[in-house]
Amino acid sequence: MESGQAYKAGVDVIADDIVKVYGSGKTETVALRGLSMEVKAGEAVAVMGPSGCGKTTLLNIVGGIDRPTAGTVIVDDLTLTEAGEHELEKHRLFTMGFVFQTFNLIPMLNAVENVELPMILAGTPRKERDRRAKMLLEIVGLGEKLHNKPNELSVGEQQRVAIAAALANDPPVVLADEPTGELDTRNAILVTDLLVGLSRKYKKTVIIATHDPRVAVKAKRILRIEDGAIAGEYTPLELQQPGTHGGLSQLIRVRLESMEEEYASLEKRMRGGQLSVSEFTLRYNKVKGLENALKELLAQMGG
Repeated sequence: MESGQAYKAGVDVIADDIVKVYGSGKTETVALRGLSMEVKAGEAVAVMGPSGCGKTTLLNIVGGIDRPTAGTVIVDDLTLTEAGEHELEKHRLFTMGFVFQTFNLIPMLNAVENVELPMILAGTPRKERDRRAKMLLEIVGLGEKLHNKPNELSVGEQQRVAIAAALANDPPVVLADEPTGELDTRNAILVTDLLVGLSRKYKKTVIIATHDPRVAVKAKRILRIEDGAIAGEYTPLELQQPGTHGGLSQLIRVRLESMEEEYASLEKRMRGGQLSVSEFTLRYNKVKGLENALKELLAQMGG
């Protein structure tokens, strides 16, 4: 991903009539209900919806982490729903880059070593691993913190290390599951711009699952999921047009309404001893900051 260096451009991702059922009988839960979508090679798409709507399940299936109960998933020329375990392992290692909300960094390893891990699994020679890990950390703005361990980095910096690690094997597709969920507004925007920039600058296919409208509007296209199926498809411009059915204003209002439950849950956990007062304060302020940002965005839209 350096100037003049070849890298893998994005590939098409197609999901056709995907159904995913967990459990059976009385414990059966339907996570996806005939969901279909197509993401073009090099496109940055946001998959938006409330918690429990099926976003993570969809990403896990596209990433080859989970298999659907029914339907077809095709990534480039591989039909995941017909692939064997060895093919899926190669798919996860070489085609997919994963970015999670919880970073998944190894505490005792420094930034370079964390980024090298996927390359070790891929059999990349040590000298090349070191060169590429340092180059990727430079790209995400951490060239001066190569040897810092996760606990020596801010949460925003940790997520940027995680993005560098996701790019270690130069995957054509990057999947990000609530990548800004632990971040403040400034770092959320920075991380979102980094992810979307992978599409614009390097032509990677990027799929971001989020419930945050500030993240979604950065993508080229937004897919809205409700109850395990695609309920709408928009461009950021369309979402900001007055009167757009199910548009950004509605999504923001739904998110704001859900925050009352978050406040109540935090208070209950603190009173039950599951959260210390300092942890409660930290999380409360994070939710409050997001609430204020969404209210400001809604006001800017005339909502």
